[in-house]
Amino acid sequence: MPGLRILHTADVHLGAAFRFLGTRGREQREHLKATFSRVVDLALTAHVDMLVIAGDLFDDSFPPPALVGEVEFQLGRLDSEGIWTFIVPGTHDRPRPGGVYSEGVFSSLPHVHVFLEPEITSVRLESLDTRVYGCAVIREGHDVLAGFHAQGGERWKVGVLHASFLIPGKVERDEMLVSAQGVASSGLHYLALGHWHARGDYSQGETAAFYSGPPEALEMGGGEVGSVLMVELEEGAPPRVKPIAVGKRRLVRMEIGGAEVGDPAGLYSHLRRLADLDLALEVRIKDAWGDEWSGCDWEAMEEELAPLFFHLALVSVPGEAPALDLDAYPETTVMGRFMRIAAEEIASREGEDLEVAEEALRLGLDALRRRSRGI
Repeated sequence: MPGLRILHTADVHLGAAFRFLGTRGREQREHLKATFSRVVDLALTAHVDMLVIAGDLFDDSFPPPALVGEVEFQLGRLDSEGIWTFIVPGTHDRPRPGGVYSEGVFSSLPHVHVFLEPEITSVRLESLDTRVYGCAVIREGHDVLAGFHAQGGERWKVGVLHASFLIPGKVERDEMLVSAQGVASSGLHYLALGHWHARGDYSQGETAAFYSGPPEALEMGGGEVGSVLMVELEEGAPPRVKPIAVGKRRLVRMEIGGAEVGDPAGLYSHLRRLADLDLALEVRIKDAWGDEWSGCDWEAMEEELAPLFFHLALVSVPGEAPALDLDAYPETTVMGRFMRIAAEEIASREGEDLEVAEEALRLGLDALRRRSRGI
């Protein structure tokens, strides 16, 4: 008996603003469309039976008409080859009056189905001996699979949901949840999950359940490249689930201690070695204080290095306050008096006020030391 090939994606977020990328945000929005086109290319070249999109295809419920038209064009490429697409609305593009899913969007494509009901419904694909289950995001926050079990005599049963995985003590509340017990008793062969932006295996019992993660990175993180999941179901064999990279850009947030690189020249050299036009990089520099850092022009360094990256942001952040050796500086000296005033302020503050006081201490000590050296 022939198997079933599924391409699983989720959290595409077409139309996302990417405000944290500044002037490059618009370019990244266009880049998402190109990435989605590559997903469709892969579905075609891999001859899959269906593409499943587990929520948040769009970043909101009211995307621009041109963006909807682009998606319709891409899905039309699959439709013309008889490849099915199944979509569940997510938390960002949930069904709303007048929204993208309320006007019969994609109704001209017979091989595209959007699950709009708040309860799980199904579509039977006779030619594939398959039944696909899904529902739109609802606000009840319950285990959507509680009491559910796939019915019918079809060989393959596939679910598509946009929900958080219920983990007692860690994840217990969200607009939609699925539990380990619900997955295990669902009777599904494969459950395509969306909502969490990290790829993960949450299989339970006889049901393979996976988050695909987004096809293109959406926020600053560890630099993971976006991917989709190729799923192969075959008689008498466990499901094969393989991630395939389709993303191009890496979004990285890193922290560097001033002592690690020594001085501004060392920081420049370190960042220069990371240069990549497909890398958006946010660098937080801690403990960059003292004589070697006092003349650092952060804006100038960022401007100098920025053309070597897709996006670059340098942020100097306060670290731990330097230890105050009050006995080393008599109260009658300017340094001694300053340190005692700073110690009193630090002891009386907390939260953001404490950070401000600690930063004032660092700046003050640096200025006084420079003055003492005649700098």
